[in-house]
Amino acid sequence: MEQPAELPLARPASWPLLGPAIQVSSAGRAVWAVVGLCGLTVLAVATWLAPDPRGYGTHEALFGAWPCGFILTTGLPCPTCGMTTAFALMMHGRPIDAFIAQPAGAILCLGTIAACVLSARIVVTGLAPNVNWDRLGAVRLMLGFGGLLMTGWGFKLAHGMITGALPGK
Repeated sequence: MEQPAELPLARPASWPLLGPAIQVSSAGRAVWAVVGLCGLTVLAVATWLAPDPRGYGTHEALFGAWPCGFILTTGLPCPTCGMTTAFALMMHGRPIDAFIAQPAGAILCLGTIAACVLSARIVVTGLAPNVNWDRLGAVRLMLGFGGLLMTGWGFKLAHGMITGALPGK
């Protein structure tokens, strides 16, 4: 079997975000299979769960998890309140309700579905996208994720204040 050409340790930021697909080893395919199975497990659990009509608290059905301490203390939802509910609503085919419950959760559910599809593609074809991580950058990824989370929280707070649906103390 022919070995793929060595990739440079760092690429200029001016290079394109995506390069030509790269061949993945058998071990790499196994890792991607595990990634896909983990994603499918999350999606299967979300499908099995009955979404809480309050828009948060669905996680309490998982192994007797406690209610959100932030809500109990402040009367306001925390930045991740509604994530499990949003996943469950998305998997039950209710994307608008999922977005209202927690916009970041709805988007992350779509990302989980995309990751499952991508991992299946990599396992079957042995080809993975060649992402220029030097251009994308870990800081940008973390800022994007943090921004998504804070925007979702802001939406949840604003929507709750407008509709009177905040949990209350």
